[in-house]
Amino acid sequence: MLDERKSAILGALVYDYILTAAPVGSSRLVAKYKLGISPATVRHEMVLLEEMGYLYQPHTSAGRIPTDEGYRFYVDSLKAAGGLTPGEERFIQQSYLSLNKEMSDLMRKTSALLSHLTNYVAIVLSPGLKRSAIKHLDLVAMTPNRVLAVVISDTGCVAKKVIELAQPVDSEAVGRVERTLNSKLSGKTAVQIRRGVQIAARGQAAGPLGEQVLDTVLELLEEEDEAERVFLEGTSSILNQPEFGRLAKVQTLLETLEKGYTLLQVLGDVFEAQQTQVRIGSENPQKEIQDCSLVATKYRLGEDSFGAIGLLGPTRMNYMRAISAVECIAQNLSEVLDSIHS
Repeated sequence: MLDERKSAILGALVYDYILTAAPVGSSRLVAKYKLGISPATVRHEMVLLEEMGYLYQPHTSAGRIPTDEGYRFYVDSLKAAGGLTPGEERFIQQSYLSLNKEMSDLMRKTSALLSHLTNYVAIVLSPGLKRSAIKHLDLVAMTPNRVLAVVISDTGCVAKKVIELAQPVDSEAVGRVERTLNSKLSGKTAVQIRRGVQIAARGQAAGPLGEQVLDTVLELLEEEDEAERVFLEGTSSILNQPEFGRLAKVQTLLETLEKGYTLLQVLGDVFEAQQTQVRIGSENPQKEIQDCSLVATKYRLGEDSFGAIGLLGPTRMNYMRAISAVECIAQNLSEVLDSIHS
């Protein structure tokens, strides 16, 4: 625990560094933040804070910069996330009223909106097909030997695949299979189909065509591309941050952002948390993003965790604004999803 004076100095220093990206000296703190003490006293306290691990001095005679521990103290001291103006909150609400309610479009626009508001990298994790139930199956006869299978889930996800048939079929046969499988599979997940619905469906699926379509449906549900669940926006904005001026550091980060699997790991355990997560620098388990901070929360469908959204930026992040943005957008996205499924 820090005493009141050290807390005030550290809080002011972190806030100033977030705004300026320049090492902060004692004279600036006294002049700008009205601390009521002399620059000499502030310098003494800053030396103690450095010894305690909250600050460091990049070079002799320079001001101080927060460490990860300094940022953690600052974040934990925030009383409320009031980083958005009422006008920005209304803008978010209005944006969702005008959006297409198709799931991939919702996810894409959510990531764009989040990045636009913060100028950080926005990551949105959509619900996976594995956790979804089938809402409808569409079969389209393209040629006598090719059928397009389109699976629409109850979460609004769409997956499709062209099936190459060993034997030609007519459109009437395709229609019969579509009706049969819809009656058997609607409302069922891949796990439920594997447990028994598949057997019943095979018995009434109009022969080899039905079996081939059923196998394709299960493949679509179970073998989704994990990268396609991650919607990313604002990658170029990271280049504008002074912390990422070194080419090697930028290249490593950009390569990480291109890996959908890594980003799934980054947001994966957000589902288990009850509150918005803020991970600062070395607190991130993924080595590739330990020069960054992550602010993330989950969005819901009803009472269930449904997906996650997050912001990735420098440790010199405007945490109050980032927390406000992800929480406001998660709330609005959850309300939209509830309205779709009500």
